[in-house]
Amino acid sequence: MVTASEEYSFTSFSNLTFYTKVNERLLDLAEVGKQRKIVDLGCGTGGITKLILERLQSAKNTAIYAVDHSTTALKAAAEEIGDRKDVAINYVHSEVQNLTGSVKEKVDAIVYCNSIHYVPDKKELLGQIKNKLQPNGIFAFNTSFFEGSHPEDSLLFFRKWMMRSLRILKREHGMVPEKTAKVQSRVQLNADDYINLVEDAGFKVLVNDLNRVDVPHEGWHHISGFSDWIEGVMPGVPLDVGRRALQKGLAQTWDEMNLKTVPRVWLSVSAAKV
Repeated sequence: MVTASEEYSFTSFSNLTFYTKVNERLLDLAEVGKQRKIVDLGCGTGGITKLILERLQSAKNTAIYAVDHSTTALKAAAEEIGDRKDVAINYVHSEVQNLTGSVKEKVDAIVYCNSIHYVPDKKELLGQIKNKLQPNGIFAFNTSFFEGSHPEDSLLFFRKWMMRSLRILKREHGMVPEKTAKVQSRVQLNADDYINLVEDAGFKVLVNDLNRVDVPHEGWHHISGFSDWIEGVMPGVPLDVGRRALQKGLAQTWDEMNLKTVPRVWLSVSAAKV
């Protein structure tokens, strides 16, 4: 039986080729494969963990900690990755904000892909990350939820998409969003805010990368079925209703504008503990 959290998960989006390339870029910029003890924070179903494994320069004596709050996701990750005799993979059930308690030893690198925007107290989390890293250890993260993630030439698409979806929501379902309910991912920082947070926490920024990515229709279609996206743009609306309205509005807008892709910007940061 598929649960609601699984049905409206990020998995279908995260498996898309363009999204894999975004995260490959972060791992390559951060040179994560050179490290021996690596934490994949918020690992989900293991997509990033697999990319880390592909980049290891030497699997011998390497340990990876795949940390996630969902036991279902961790089980899926373990099944997807399979039994690896050449590297120690530890699946850790924990909230990311409990990093200090969930990973006992110091590590060489911590990777956190497209999730830092969810954390309300980023300063506290960065403190835990710093304390968990060895001297000169690497912290690498990316996000597409920040002020500046929407290029100017994407704004017309978003306006048309949202207006059309809201009309569908009201006309076909008799509903409107609850504007007072705002999820954490919609409370956005800008790129400079993130850099300042990282530096104030005691890191030296090595890479500060803004990467414009052309997202195909399937990317927007799948993200419209992700619970956090639905709750962000249509707060208070039942997930199944929000998904139908967003995906129908997307299809109509895509055809009307004769689009092939719509751009979005990812912020990628790699920093060393000092």
